[in-house]
Amino acid sequence: MTVRPEQVLLYAATQGDLVKCYAAADVAGIPYSQCTGDFQTAWAKCADASTIVVAVGGAVLYALYYNPCGWSNPAAMPAGHTPFTVEPSGMGVQAARANAFVNAAGYTALDSLTLAVMLSYYAVHGAFPRGYTSLPAQEVPQRVCVTGSSSHVVGVSVSQGVDPSPTVSSPSVGLYAAFATEQEVLQAFQQGWPGVATTAGLGTETAPYTHVIASQPDVNIARAFAATNHASWWLSFWTVSWPETGTTFYEAGYTAGAYAASQIEAYPGSRRPDFVILDPEGYNNPASTAAECQSFIQGFVAGVKSVSARLQPAFYVNQWQYVTYDLQSVDLPCFIAIAPIAGNRPMVNGANIRGYVAYYAGCPAASYVSQVKTWGGLYNTVQFRDSGVDCPPA
Repeated sequence: MTVRPEQVLLYAATQGDLVKCYAAADVAGIPYSQCTGDFQTAWAKCADASTIVVAVGGAVLYALYYNPCGWSNPAAMPAGHTPFTVEPSGMGVQAARANAFVNAAGYTALDSLTLAVMLSYYAVHGAFPRGYTSLPAQEVPQRVCVTGSSSHVVGVSVSQGVDPSPTVSSPSVGLYAAFATEQEVLQAFQQGWPGVATTAGLGTETAPYTHVIASQPDVNIARAFAATNHASWWLSFWTVSWPETGTTFYEAGYTAGAYAASQIEAYPGSRRPDFVILDPEGYNNPASTAAECQSFIQGFVAGVKSVSARLQPAFYVNQWQYVTYDLQSVDLPCFIAIAPIAGNRPMVNGANIRGYVAYYAGCPAASYVSQVKTWGGLYNTVQFRDSGVDCPPA
């Protein structure tokens, strides 16, 4: 028997882990008000038998088991002692017990996020989210006061909307780049590019069929927006491999979409991409029919929406794919690859095309930007051959 969303409390002791709480709450349908960074609140809820407390991250695992930092608590117990036990590892929990909590602390930040998503969802729904199978390895409690942790975490702001997002009413051309550092994003802002775009994930052979790039370019963009509140638009591209044998196109798309959205909702700051874009390519056998390709796209949409209703899914293809898979019939924002830029124009048109992703621009970039604007998309991008921030748009 499961519990109501209001009977699940997600607790974190660092700002980064509190953001993971909000992301997990989105997936599970738990109100944001059930996310807390307050040790005394978590202690009180853990002590009763009506609330499942999910400890997100190592700092709170240690705090609720040992209280190694010596934080004040309702029972006035000294450092090194609490009355609480950890629910058994490796399984979901769907019933509250007094003086017990659920361990959502992984050995990496991604594992902690995944554990928070899976365990919170299981408490409310009695099963893991679609596409999630086994839990990542869970940490064991330690008598360590984690540097940077706090008994009362404040300063995390979660917006229910993608804000601020600029209004784009005429063709614009932004920069598609690798953005290996936050400084590179800030440089693009300073140069006057009206939008930024990057590849956030690359395809993998097995589920979830995509994985964040090690340099985390999307996170660098999020940090730049958080630091400046800049009014550029933002495109987040996710390269997703086709399904492995035994998995449907819809299931693979769904798994990848849920993964991408879970990553995005854990980004710093309140700003989120204007579009979360599926780039269907990579490993395994590609779609051979329009039905398979469209099912892949619709699965991705459903996966994104299963995590966050505020994110806007989209897809990216070349002109051949757009025609072959009848993608003008898909009621979803589409981005089209175009090369070269100089003297070229798109050979396809459709009401769902939001922009063109153009290769390659040179410096000075003004002539390339002007050419792409004539193609008519609202959210167009150009990329330099080195994927860098080479020069301004004019």
